[in-house]
Amino acid sequence: MKTELIVTPEVQAVLDAIKNTGKSWHEVVLPDHPIYPQFARKLVVTGFNTPDMEGDEDRIYVNVRQYLIIRDSNIVHKRLKMPDWMIHEGNMEEILGENGFLKGIYRTTDENGQIIEEKEEILKVQSVQYVRFLIKTKAAHIVDVLERFMGLYIALFDKDINEI
Repeated sequence: MKTELIVTPEVQAVLDAIKNTGKSWHEVVLPDHPIYPQFARKLVVTGFNTPDMEGDEDRIYVNVRQYLIIRDSNIVHKRLKMPDWMIHEGNMEEILGENGFLKGIYRTTDENGQIIEEKEEILKVQSVQYVRFLIKTKAAHIVDVLERFMGLYIALFDKDINEI
């Protein structure tokens, strides 16, 4: 007896796409290094985790590697460990709305209630809580969140990234 799975070409395309999905969570292509132009470079998010929610820490740890890829052969020459990034309870994030960042007005009044000053500012909230909100409400996917934070990572760890 022989059993065979029969699927439509559309279903097979989905199965193939799943099978061919890489292990990384997110990748960012880096510009050429001035001393090593023979390598294409990219930052790869290899993992992330959070401490147990029962503890006091409210953090996200992001594991990053830099891949050096030989241009001529497209072979990974070396995987360099980059600093892990800790997004912690003290980090603040600007709140993104449908038409840009959400804003509020800080109003200063005197003891009689007269307005002395009004100043518009972009609203910020605690980063980890905001990430949790975005994912739970399906306002963003984890890849969207990593993409946004990787720009900050590159700015924070520029020296480490370019000292290869």
